[in-house]
Amino acid sequence: MRHSSPAALAALLALGLVPWTLLASPGDVTFVMSWGLVNTNPWHLLWFSSYLGATQGFETLPWSLQVWPLGLVFYLGAVVSATSGVVFAREDIRVTVGLLVLSAISSVFVWWGLLARGATGAVPIGVVAVGVVLWWFYFPLGRSDTDR
Repeated sequence: MRHSSPAALAALLALGLVPWTLLASPGDVTFVMSWGLVNTNPWHLLWFSSYLGATQGFETLPWSLQVWPLGLVFYLGAVVSATSGVVFAREDIRVTVGLLVLSAISSVFVWWGLLARGATGAVPIGVVAVGVVLWWFYFPLGRSDTDR
């Protein structure tokens, strides 16, 4: 099998529910998701498009937050690629894996930028979750037949 399995696609879809970065401070937790922010004090969901509307524009954001939408695009591209593999059995897993790696790298940029601005309670959950999905579902597919 040289394409994503239904279980791999389910894992990719589940990554959309995993925060890229967790920001913890006393009495408050903010989850930086690929698609927006979730805050616990008070409970509030802020979509990325609404976040941009509340700022003074995309170009005024720090570089790490300008990478944020690219990560979402990479993630969605990986989901589309894996869906093509499951539905049509036509997928180049190198594209899926590459897009996932780029998504993980962008989540590291977001986390690193938050640390650079003094967010001491920042935890990079997204890159670990993507790494687990890559290792569990795609590492065996990347080995050649002579390696098995």
